[in-house]
Amino acid sequence: MSIPAAFAKNMQLILTNPSEYAEFMASLEQPRQRGLRINTLKITPEAFAELFGSLKTVDWCSTGRYYNNQDTAPLGKNPLYNAGLYYIQEPSAMSAAAILNPQPRDKVLDLCASPGGKSTQMAALLGGHGLLVSNDANFSRIPQLVRNVEMAGITNSIILCETPERMSRRFTSYFDRVLVDAPCSGEGMFRKDPSTRLAWDAAKPARLAVIQKNILFHAAKMVTDGGYLAYSTCTFNTTENEDVAADFLAQNGDFQLISQTRIWPHIHKGEGHFVALFRKTTPKAGGSQYSAGIRPIKIDKDFQTFMDTYQIKLPSGCIQVHSDKLFVPPQIYPDLSGLRVIRAGLLLGTLKKHRFEPSYALAMALQQSGFANVINLPNHHTNITKFLGGETFEIDAKDGYNLFCVEGYPMGFAKILKNRLKGRII
Repeated sequence: MSIPAAFAKNMQLILTNPSEYAEFMASLEQPRQRGLRINTLKITPEAFAELFGSLKTVDWCSTGRYYNNQDTAPLGKNPLYNAGLYYIQEPSAMSAAAILNPQPRDKVLDLCASPGGKSTQMAALLGGHGLLVSNDANFSRIPQLVRNVEMAGITNSIILCETPERMSRRFTSYFDRVLVDAPCSGEGMFRKDPSTRLAWDAAKPARLAVIQKNILFHAAKMVTDGGYLAYSTCTFNTTENEDVAADFLAQNGDFQLISQTRIWPHIHKGEGHFVALFRKTTPKAGGSQYSAGIRPIKIDKDFQTFMDTYQIKLPSGCIQVHSDKLFVPPQIYPDLSGLRVIRAGLLLGTLKKHRFEPSYALAMALQQSGFANVINLPNHHTNITKFLGGETFEIDAKDGYNLFCVEGYPMGFAKILKNRLKGRII
């Protein structure tokens, strides 16, 4: 698919050196860069290397690794991917969260979060502490976000489906770090996905810049004094990048620009990306407010029976019930009333008639040692394929729920009856 002529002309104005422009245009026809990011909530880089060998580290992300299909089996089909040990992510897309650099105990907002790559990366940086709020205003994109957050084993997150306007009214000066990975014209994906060239038109950057400025306007309101705001796109033009950043600074005198970073495919091992990091210069007043405002509930007897039977120890926190669902909310728990809440912490499962059914999220948040009944198989065992495919098969295991693991890492729950897998939760 050919490069749009108007795009090529615009890039000539940005890359004024003819030889660099030629290198850039040639790079768009080269093979894409492929990457994955190790999920340190589940596995260390050293243990990962024992399973997958030595892969080259991404320059701007210590847990990022390059790979290619010539020397690596399809990683999206590897059972260890289903165990949440890594997330397949374009290398440049790892830059924004790395530059924002959340610290443990921070309150972090990913305002345009789906499909969840940057949210899961920031959750790993938080290390199970603090609070991660992952939001996407488009409900059709929420299921993929939920799936990736749960597969990563994240327990300190809240998932919302809200507009930036409504969120800024609720979370004024609340977050220590805010990421706006804005909807953009996607020029940086011209190599990775050539079909994006067809969706591009010359007027698109200007249209999207209006949207981007509006999102940043509301995002700025949610940054606490002394906090950080990162703005990122996967596009090349200055209209959506430097010009939007300059407009933001002009409209927000209490922010300063810390850095602007571009990743170019003819210079770096990655697709096109832009990240601007701002800091709210007002001195930070005191510590973060860790208000839970949660009342403990009386534990349902069916749930308690489940807990006792399978010897589960939950993360610290009060269990909450919403309709027939049980949750362990994050220790930092803001007021969510009136907001469209998809997940409010770790979903434990559902109260059914005279029984409790555990959730996929609970399985992924556990370790092998955290559940009484365990099925643990080596990678690529035929029964793993059957489990993931939803098949019924014979297996030597205890009746009831079993934590189904590969190489010691959970993939979901299996329901066993008389040495036969009768159902799964995945």
